[in-house]
Amino acid sequence: MKLSTRIKRILIKWAVPVTAAFMLTLLTSCGSDHKDIVKIGYINPTTGPLAGNGEGCDWVVARFEDYLKDNPVVINGEKKDVQIIVYDSESDANKCSELTQKLIEEDNVDMIIAIQTPNTVIPVCEVAERYGIPCIATQSPIDPLAASRDTFDWTCCSFYTLDDVYESQRALWTAAGCGVGSGAKVGLLFANDADGTSWHDLFVKRLAEDGYVVVDPGQYPSGTTDFTSLAGTFSAEDIDIIAGTNIPPDFMNSYNAIISAGVSVKGVTMGKCCLLQSDVEALGDLAQGIMTQVWWAPTNPYSSALTGISSEEIDKAYAADHKGRTMPQPAAYAYEALELAIQTLNSTKSLDKNDIRDALFSLDVDTIIGHVKYDQKMKGLTYSRTVLCGGQWQMEDGEYKLKIIDDSLHPEIPLTGEFIPDNATNR
Repeated sequence: MKLSTRIKRILIKWAVPVTAAFMLTLLTSCGSDHKDIVKIGYINPTTGPLAGNGEGCDWVVARFEDYLKDNPVVINGEKKDVQIIVYDSESDANKCSELTQKLIEEDNVDMIIAIQTPNTVIPVCEVAERYGIPCIATQSPIDPLAASRDTFDWTCCSFYTLDDVYESQRALWTAAGCGVGSGAKVGLLFANDADGTSWHDLFVKRLAEDGYVVVDPGQYPSGTTDFTSLAGTFSAEDIDIIAGTNIPPDFMNSYNAIISAGVSVKGVTMGKCCLLQSDVEALGDLAQGIMTQVWWAPTNPYSSALTGISSEEIDKAYAADHKGRTMPQPAAYAYEALELAIQTLNSTKSLDKNDIRDALFSLDVDTIIGHVKYDQKMKGLTYSRTVLCGGQWQMEDGEYKLKIIDDSLHPEIPLTGEFIPDNATNR
């Protein structure tokens, strides 16, 4: 029987109230420094609508398990084994909360990783904050996470801000002939979830400031299948650009409706649904020319200070195990998250949760996705800003390739292509 279960039964027998904070106090007072195994909890959308974002997680975890065999963490002079516990959230926010609680109460993890879009990051961070567990958040735009609660005492995040996204997409619109002052009409395509709402509100504000005409048909409930009304609005307004962020099924349904309505635009910029090769391949011919964010690429000039591997080398290793496929962008962030976890454990004074938290907040390290230093604040959230460029999906040698066509925010990133005026609604 696990220690936490025995304690609960004793408390119930003596009618002692069992609260999350009280349980955590008891568990952390049981000699945490003498644990034989340090545990990292990891919630990943292995299945469900966000499964593309979770692609590569198992591969990354296996690499770290191999690394740790020869490079154990050392805490207070003692070598410690590390166990990485991965649970599949099925891309469901409620499941994220349930599994995070399971990691804390039953698995007694020392740290938690929250990853893969606000849909799955926010609920994990919420539970970690409630229980007082150090939490590494990544691959969620800073704004929606920062807006989800007033304070973050246990969580740090590394990713870009929505201002970065807007400026990156604006550069892509400019490449398509719709720069600032052009008066171009931008049609918005956002769901009414946390991610979509944050993007929507910022885009409406920034677009107006830059002189664009905002065509806003309203946010739709995620999972909607009938986009006839939205497509009709875009057609009637004769928009020039489509901008949004959506899960793959929503974008597939909406884009088909838009094309069927005869909408013709100069550029399409999409977040989330068009980041991954597997997702754009599912779109077929519709994917040609779509533009999106590039947070990581094999050509980026970054290496891991922990393992020594470079962006190019890790991509080659992934390709060797996956029939030549390029490593997905989210897999690079999965690697970064575990780098940060191990770096934190290597620098903590003890396994006391407060010491782990202090070590996490003090990180200043080079990772596979660039330098991470938690030195910025948005509302109550401490974060590290990461790289963001603009890319376009282009057909090359019979398959889609994501070409970096804009590096205006990070000129140290090499361009790998240039804008091609070609998409399914091109005019």
